[in-house]
Amino acid sequence: METTDLRVGIALYANAHPDDQAGNWACEFNKEPFPFMSASDLPAQTLWITNCQFGDLKQFGLSLNPKIADEGYFRTRIKQLITELGLSNLSPDKQASLLVSIVGNTLTMIKHQLNLVHIPANSLAQAVGQLFGVREAAPRSTLLQVSELACQRYTQCERERRLEKVEIFPLWFHRFDWAHEILGQPLPTSEDLSLIPQSSLPRSGQDAALLVDWAKENNLPLFAKIRINALESTVGRLLNYGAGASSIRGETASGSGYESRNMREWCALPELSVLAGAGEIEILEVAVANGWMRSPVSLLAHKASTVSYSYGLVAENLWVGLTRRHNDFRQSRTLTTAWIQALDRMRCLLAAEKLIEHGMDIANYGYGRITVVCPQSVRSSIPQIARELGLLYPASLEGIAPLPSIKDDPFSIMQTLLASRDYASFAKVDQIILSNLQSSKS
Repeated sequence: METTDLRVGIALYANAHPDDQAGNWACEFNKEPFPFMSASDLPAQTLWITNCQFGDLKQFGLSLNPKIADEGYFRTRIKQLITELGLSNLSPDKQASLLVSIVGNTLTMIKHQLNLVHIPANSLAQAVGQLFGVREAAPRSTLLQVSELACQRYTQCERERRLEKVEIFPLWFHRFDWAHEILGQPLPTSEDLSLIPQSSLPRSGQDAALLVDWAKENNLPLFAKIRINALESTVGRLLNYGAGASSIRGETASGSGYESRNMREWCALPELSVLAGAGEIEILEVAVANGWMRSPVSLLAHKASTVSYSYGLVAENLWVGLTRRHNDFRQSRTLTTAWIQALDRMRCLLAAEKLIEHGMDIANYGYGRITVVCPQSVRSSIPQIARELGLLYPASLEGIAPLPSIKDDPFSIMQTLLASRDYASFAKVDQIILSNLQSSKS
């Protein structure tokens, strides 16, 4: 379903399952919340974003319903939004009301910024992919094969220990800043790929670190087929499903073992750069894209956009949208996608290493987010650790004293608004952005 005006709502099932019939609440943008029993009770001309997983919607025949969307519509799942904003202790009607005000503003912003006539039915990133997604190479081509093998969205991690009395929660990079960093970098084009003979590489490609330096010095959009023979223990666990290894084993400093597994063989230069500094990497083949491109999308250059939670979701979907196909909502298999994902995951990995040093364990990472397993002994230090690493922590963490806000620092202001659950200030900032977008078109 595509709608010509913004008719969107949040539908919260009591237990996040479409089989729930009691305790469900929904709220349409700019309207009042109401209880509902099933999807048939929801108005047909509104796109309802639910807190249900796609698989559950599919099981109940709702995945093809044009008015129903799953929890991942905004890339950041509805459950994640509730955690970040600290809404879990509110009644479901208030949750629905606050959520729809935020995501309604998000959709209004991106409609104005991208001149969208319709709101996408499957995901917000879909709209970006339809407009700016890079076309995939021909089936069975070497270019498509390398692109597909180099792509990886996120990483599930090998956990060395099982801690007791822990909390599991996300930490995430400031969405505007992270999107600004990715969208501001040159990205490889996905039109052609040239294999480089080993004899043309420094030391015939036998030194991965030297190869990385050579590629950076010559500004090459390089991809490499690799075999991981050994990794530093922490990186080995964090790259449990990282590039290059079908199966490698090693020992941590404490003597416990880890295993790194992945059937992929190719990786982009940003990932190779990290791997080359963390272990013994064998270079099997090297290829270079035929050039660079600039991101076709950019962020709204307004001070308010850096402290808007709603625009942060816009920013996230702009860069994620570049990894989507132009003709559907699935991930594209292109060199551009692989490069963007490598930039994202390696930045997360480096932060995850620091979090481990602070006593946390890592469950997974990717899309600018790290899910941590935090023992009670570390809990009180979260604000300081997060600030040092440029990560935000969720408002759902009770009893933690926030650090003093830093004037004119968007990251600090965003964290202060989250920690204080100042939803009114978020709404005011959103109105500034919306006014700016509307005036720029008049």
